[in-house]
Amino acid sequence: MTSRGRFWFWLVGGLVLVLAAVAAFAPVPFVARSPGPVFDLLGEVEGEPVLEVTGTTTYTADGVMDLTTVSEYGGSGGSITSGLAVLGWLSSTTTVLPDEDRGDAQAREFEEAVFDASLSTAQAAAANYLDRPVTSVPVVVSVALDTPAEGVLQATDEIVGIDGKSVGNSQQVAKRIQSQPPGTEFQLIIVRDGEESEVTVASESATDENGDEVARVGIVVENVYSSDFEVALNLDGIGGPSAGLMLAVAIIDKLTPQDLVAGRHIAGTGTISSEGDVGEIGGIAKKMISAREDGAELFLAPVGNCDEVVGQIPDGLAVAAVETLDQAMKAITEWRAGKSVADCPSGSPSAERR
Repeated sequence: MTSRGRFWFWLVGGLVLVLAAVAAFAPVPFVARSPGPVFDLLGEVEGEPVLEVTGTTTYTADGVMDLTTVSEYGGSGGSITSGLAVLGWLSSTTTVLPDEDRGDAQAREFEEAVFDASLSTAQAAAANYLDRPVTSVPVVVSVALDTPAEGVLQATDEIVGIDGKSVGNSQQVAKRIQSQPPGTEFQLIIVRDGEESEVTVASESATDENGDEVARVGIVVENVYSSDFEVALNLDGIGGPSAGLMLAVAIIDKLTPQDLVAGRHIAGTGTISSEGDVGEIGGIAKKMISAREDGAELFLAPVGNCDEVVGQIPDGLAVAAVETLDQAMKAITEWRAGKSVADCPSGSPSAERR
């Protein structure tokens, strides 16, 4: 190769390397999800209990009970680069998906509000399991932009009445609004920052998932429950409803004298209803990885997630598939006693494990 040829060879090669380096750091519209941190609900953080139960007699719980999470980064903000996206695609523990332009700040606020409602629901599930009193109030957790409720209602508003009639749950709020045609004005009695007031909001026409016309005002309402005890989680930045099952189990453990875990290490995930029904969640394979890496021996998984559990269970981790809080409590007790736990349906790679 002549000196002129070598010059062009190195020039072009250098430009290719520069462009490759620039591309590797260029933001791309993808979201990466990987195993996130775990938090021991029976432990402490900065000298405070992770899960705090007050207002009643509580008992010391021995062992580790992990709340599992999935870490997410990237999105429409462009905080994930093409280089990180490629590394994620090559990783066996990371999932990279196209971003859905969710509006990250608003989505995060909504997720945290849903988590607060989930903690309240877990409190109700635990109270119902222990035959303790439960009351509820419908609370706004999100207000959609460009809807009649924007600027009128806000997250954390309690709705206690509509048009002079009291409401006791989110289902009653939805029924009252949807029973009237779009354009109807409603007088809502709300409690904000401890003070009661009346606001007016009109409904508008919207389309539901079946394509039918419905009336809406633009709010998401969840039931917030209370009992004869209070609960608080001393963690920041946790969102979504998937911690419900483990929160309910941990609350029960703190309210009862029996040593549920008996020094062992368990983890799990799943939504919870106030009646104790366990629902499926996302990212369960990654949560099992996080749990096992932290030392968990038993993992509570929703039956609805069995398709994602099968073939994904880390070595050394027993998985109990549950549909209710009652089943979860029974599974822990039987596993602790050395008995087999009910795993996902037979005939799959995840047979019963001890």
